[in-house]
Amino acid sequence: MPPSKPKPTGFTLQKAYLTTYNTTSLLLWATCTLQTLSLFAQNHSIPQIFNNVYPLLKITQSLALLEILHSILGLVRAPVFTTVMQVASRILLVWGIMFPFQGQIVGDTGSGSEVKVGDWAFLGCMAAWGVTEVIRYGFFALQVSGVGVPGVWAWLRYNTFYVLYPLGISSECIMVFKALEPAADVSPLFKWFLVVVLGVYVPGSYILYTHMIAQRRKALKKK
Repeated sequence: MPPSKPKPTGFTLQKAYLTTYNTTSLLLWATCTLQTLSLFAQNHSIPQIFNNVYPLLKITQSLALLEILHSILGLVRAPVFTTVMQVASRILLVWGIMFPFQGQIVGDTGSGSEVKVGDWAFLGCMAAWGVTEVIRYGFFALQVSGVGVPGVWAWLRYNTFYVLYPLGISSECIMVFKALEPAADVSPLFKWFLVVVLGVYVPGSYILYTHMIAQRRKALKKK
């Protein structure tokens, strides 16, 4: 009788990698969210909150670029197009808006400084992104690891986006709009690029929103 072939380790390695990735992302987003909440509760100004949270936020959000690779390689079932849309909009906000235009959008850290619209938009982004990603990465970490997803966590995963997604999108649009003027000082092309981005947000948001609704229906059907 010929010796049995060793079982392939691809799936095990894939599961271990995805569990590590999702758990790491969960912890990073939880840290960003709790830090924002803690500083806000201590009456720190929003610019001060930004200065404290942004260094970790840009690393945490940049890590999501790996999700495009995951989708392309077939490590996850997420469609490449929707994954690119989701990740690209966040990368634009974190690196193309917040990084170069912090002072013009979020304001300065001086005491008694006037609160800007972008201040509240930043908090809106952090609330929507933070809660959404803690739920999402926690869901995937539990699912991929084989531990199993509690019913309450699954309910949060497939229902909270009804409120959090509009909050995040509207906050993102405000920040892009507030960046138009400082972007024009850098280059007129940069300004018009952001104008096009705002135009894409409407159909893009509809596509992503309906995609999430479809995911919810599939999940509820299985249950």
